[in-house]
Amino acid sequence: MNRHSALVLPVLLCVAGCTDGGGPQMPSSPPATVPAAAACDVAESAGHRYVSSVGRNGRYFEDQHGDPISIRGDSPWSGMADWSPEQAELYFANRAAHGFDAAIISAIAVPDNGGPNENGATFDGIEPFVDGDITAWNEPYWERVDEYARIACRYGNTLFLYPIDGWNLSSVFASATPEQAEVYGRMIAQRYARFPNIVWLTGGDYSPDTDDPAAGAESDRVLRAVLEGIRAAGSDRPFSIQLGPQKSLSTDNPFWEPLVDWNFVYTYLPTYEAVLDGYERPAGIRDPRPAVFAEGNYEGENNQPETAPTTDETLRRQALWALTSGSPGEFRGSDDWEFRDGWEARLDTPAVTQLRAIRDLWASWAWWQLVPDVDEPFVLDGRGTRSTDDEMVDVLDNDYVTAARTPDGSLAVVYVPTERTIRLALSLIPQGARYAWIDPADAAAPSLPAQVDRDGNVSTPGSNSGGAVDWLLVITG
Repeated sequence: MNRHSALVLPVLLCVAGCTDGGGPQMPSSPPATVPAAAACDVAESAGHRYVSSVGRNGRYFEDQHGDPISIRGDSPWSGMADWSPEQAELYFANRAAHGFDAAIISAIAVPDNGGPNENGATFDGIEPFVDGDITAWNEPYWERVDEYARIACRYGNTLFLYPIDGWNLSSVFASATPEQAEVYGRMIAQRYARFPNIVWLTGGDYSPDTDDPAAGAESDRVLRAVLEGIRAAGSDRPFSIQLGPQKSLSTDNPFWEPLVDWNFVYTYLPTYEAVLDGYERPAGIRDPRPAVFAEGNYEGENNQPETAPTTDETLRRQALWALTSGSPGEFRGSDDWEFRDGWEARLDTPAVTQLRAIRDLWASWAWWQLVPDVDEPFVLDGRGTRSTDDEMVDVLDNDYVTAARTPDGSLAVVYVPTERTIRLALSLIPQGARYAWIDPADAAAPSLPAQVDRDGNVSTPGSNSGGAVDWLLVITG
């Protein structure tokens, strides 16, 4: 988003409840209670699937039935404050029609994350709190949040919800103590306990100001207190934190590494680099964890002025590099994250249509069985240059080939971003396998046959329907 610069938060004053060890003390009295929101009912949620837990092998998410579910996400950050109820209905209906099943969204929006007011009030002046006290909720505001969460639920959309984020931490939550934050976390978890379509996030362009990242800053303790309140209220929904650009994973921060259930991958660099970084992290007590490409270049934006504008090809590359590098789905965004005037007319773009076809294709496979070809390379030659450092390289200025295959070899997928010949490891391909080129600019179009010679060489077929030369090689056996 165009608000994206690294947000370094000032150290907050240590308030009553801070301990030498950095952890907030829990209130001695029970937290305030709030009404339980009326979740979408059984009829409204029937047939829909929602992100509910991390999968058994730690690589993907599962739905409420225990089945793998991919993330097909969008990023309407400030919708809770910017939408009217009619606009919320329009947004989620449109996204459902395009196959979206998830949304990154803040419970409270301020100007830095797209909202209209510094106090978190909606476009029509409804404030979230009474006199700025985060434990004294203004019921009309939260009834509206309830309504939008129900609308999302009706359309099969899981909200990746920030109860508190990096931008409102310096405004609406600027004077919040860890004790208040813990109460607030309990309140929001209690209120939305009956919703099947909510998982938890915090941070957002978040770079805490501390000389000791493992001990954490005061801002870390406030954010953690919200999580502790959520957990104390009994919510075990997956949780993660979004750190700062230009490349980050949630587990990069030692304060948060033990607490996150999945890695929020945030990068403006070639996407595979950060996703593979998360995928390849050594197994440990909490690893592996899903590494989800959750934010990069947005449609209509490029936050690196020295690089090329973001194009439909940029957006395809981000998604397909991520998917072939182990990301269990992905999020996209656009310059309308802050809902500029006329956003309703900009929902149906060619990029959204292209992404829908790519996602539908991916969903037609056993995608959760695909393994990036890191330990056992499947593409032997013609891969291009793999980006391995954090020097800024635009997505369109890198040409690396990524690939993933199932352990039994029945499916392999290779993303080739530029025109070339690659050489495959034929020993890893079942005899009689079928080879096809898929046009990523129109993944719903009929595939083209791929000609593989006796040495495993295969060449891309020229320009695709979008006028670029990126292609997806699919091998089934």
